[in-house]
Amino acid sequence: MIDFECITGPFGVPIYYQRLPVNTVSLSWLVFVGSADDELAGGHGIYHWFEHLPSRGTQQFPGGYLDTEARLVRHGGGSDAETGSTHTCFSANVPKRVWPQAMEMLAEMVGRPLLRIKDVEAERGIILQEISEWHSDPYHHSLCQLPSVLWPGHPLGHDQLGTAAQIKSMDAQLLQRAHELGYSRNRSVLFVAGDLERSQLMDVAARCLERMPDTPLSPRRGPIEYGRLPAWQAGHTTTIKTSHDDSVVYLLFPIPPLSAGIDNYLQWDFLDEIFSAGELGSPLSRLVREEEQLAYSPEFTSTTYPDGGYAGLVTQTGVDPERVLSAFWRLIRSPEIRSQQWLDYVRDTIRGRIEMHDPNATEYTEEGAASLIHYGRCLPDEEYSAKMLSYTDRQVKQWLERLVPEAAHAIVFQGQGDE
Repeated sequence: MIDFECITGPFGVPIYYQRLPVNTVSLSWLVFVGSADDELAGGHGIYHWFEHLPSRGTQQFPGGYLDTEARLVRHGGGSDAETGSTHTCFSANVPKRVWPQAMEMLAEMVGRPLLRIKDVEAERGIILQEISEWHSDPYHHSLCQLPSVLWPGHPLGHDQLGTAAQIKSMDAQLLQRAHELGYSRNRSVLFVAGDLERSQLMDVAARCLERMPDTPLSPRRGPIEYGRLPAWQAGHTTTIKTSHDDSVVYLLFPIPPLSAGIDNYLQWDFLDEIFSAGELGSPLSRLVREEEQLAYSPEFTSTTYPDGGYAGLVTQTGVDPERVLSAFWRLIRSPEIRSQQWLDYVRDTIRGRIEMHDPNATEYTEEGAASLIHYGRCLPDEEYSAKMLSYTDRQVKQWLERLVPEAAHAIVFQGQGDE
């Protein structure tokens, strides 16, 4: 089961370490700077560049993809990067025999990207294509627009990608400045899972962390607060016209700041199971997809930060959005999801998911890093399971009773195909 030990690593960098009896090693290098820092560094979308550009060349590995990512692919492994609102994550998964090279590669990509003019110009086209692809799909377009609907003017109130106009205006000099303003050793956290000796891990980590800039930025060992979120538009429906054929319908509820207690976040995890446990046999899928045939893939959705967040139901649909919202409300009010039989089923799925956590280095580092980002700390499986299984039927029913129209913000990205 997932049970990372947090070690104070070289230069004071936290290293979440779990030894596993497997032949692979997984590494996740978190830097707590993301799109919420965009505006102070040069504009919307600027930190998204740094999941792309380092693969074009670093100080030690200047030769492009063949000199960076392909070094790991050669051994059956690989690397990846993602940009979040509060973090950027660089990851690698490789055979045990080459894990030091993988950590060295991540250190170079995080700390010493070249950011050459030719690389910026080459990658600009890739990012513009990524933006175009996201906005060509109704659901992904809605995800890009949703933050600005919920939190206009706030650092969290935009997506990670940026707009085409903004990406076209950014040059290598601006990107170099953004790296200096956001990246420092004191904003790093490492997750490492595999069959490694702790002493060897510390030796390699020391060499790699030495490559990181030691800029005197404010320390970050987890996601930070960016300030109070705009007032929740309770009881309101927002409709936004789009050029797509399909609509995307959200029924969302607010999540308070993490300072109010981690229980608020875990309660929504349990509610996720209430609606979604059983996959196609879940109450959500059975009602919306099977019985009423309103949508192909309804989902529970949630996004949280230390400043708060949202959770609720969402689906892409080709029918009248009001029919979908009506179905969502019938589901929320239904006796089935409050029944003893269903709550016992939900608890079995939670228990079983933890029991299925056999050693898997990649899965462990991904879920461990996600836990730190989501909850502000890395929860071990045992603690998570004990907490989730401690909630009583009465508590769960009380949470469901709070899901009322007066608390919800419905957001409809209205496809023109319905007109």
